[in-house]
Amino acid sequence: MKHLRLILLLVVLPLAFACERRPLVSPDFKTRIDVEVTIEAIANVTCDVYNDKIPPQKIEPEVLRVMFFGMEDDKMLGESFISNRATVDSMTTVISGSLSILPGDYRILIYGFGTETSLVDSYDSWNNSKVYTNSISEEALKALSLKAPAGSQAIHYQPDHMIVARSEHENIPWHSGSHVIHAEAKSVVESYYLQVMVEGLEYVSSARAVLSSMSPNVAMVTAEPGMDNPVSIYIPLEKSDDKGVPVVCNVFNTFGRIPDSSNRLEVTFDIKTVDGRTITKEFEISDLFLSQECIEHHWLLVEETIVVPPPDPGPGSGSGGFDPSVSDWEKEEHEIEM
Repeated sequence: MKHLRLILLLVVLPLAFACERRPLVSPDFKTRIDVEVTIEAIANVTCDVYNDKIPPQKIEPEVLRVMFFGMEDDKMLGESFISNRATVDSMTTVISGSLSILPGDYRILIYGFGTETSLVDSYDSWNNSKVYTNSISEEALKALSLKAPAGSQAIHYQPDHMIVARSEHENIPWHSGSHVIHAEAKSVVESYYLQVMVEGLEYVSSARAVLSSMSPNVAMVTAEPGMDNPVSIYIPLEKSDDKGVPVVCNVFNTFGRIPDSSNRLEVTFDIKTVDGRTITKEFEISDLFLSQECIEHHWLLVEETIVVPPPDPGPGSGSGGFDPSVSDWEKEEHEIEM
């Protein structure tokens, strides 16, 4: 009997040391997402700046929307908003956040949330999501004294730079603790510099331009600009100079141009003078988009000069229609009865 108790003890002791009690818990599948926002290669914003007198645009997304799609269908399976910012250097920012999502294979789409003029259509569709801008209302066009150009193209607002990242296949494994997904986001919007020379710039009070045959939207997943239903965009202009030559100019944003030969690229400059006149000039600039300066640097330099005559001095010597004068005092004597 003693030998039997000894054998049982020798068997139980190793089993006791081999077992480890663990609490039964449900994994939360916490996943951290780090999105590196890169803005180091945008012409006329961070590089290829033609006129350093024009303040560069700032691209500083505050919040990113992260969406998860299935690999086979177009259904959005989950989403989250991330906003923890960390500056890496002057050109790079990392925006991060955490969420819980089941392990599996996903397609991931991420974009900057809360831009003013760039809007997102069909955001819950991997295949159909796109960025677009609204047309300017008739009331706003009247306030700006603008008319839609020939060909019935609607005038749209310029897009804000939209930051987008995507992954066509992201595997999230079974894990405990934190699994990290890395993504790199870039803008799907282009920036161009437009200028025209002006003789008589001192008589100009304000200037703007309308550029036709621009793309109305851009696909989020492919970054391809839409080619149907071209639009015109409104561009406010600044008074400046190019190596001492007076110009009106500015940097503008677009989803891209529509290259079809049937879509003429026309720019209409509308100049207001200090005495209330309006001077309008239209130029066909399809060839300008094919120049080396435009292809390599996105510079649209119109080689024409708009002449702004001085204000009409009016009748006479330029003192206007009212010419007051004062004659000498005449002496008069009167008797006053008391």
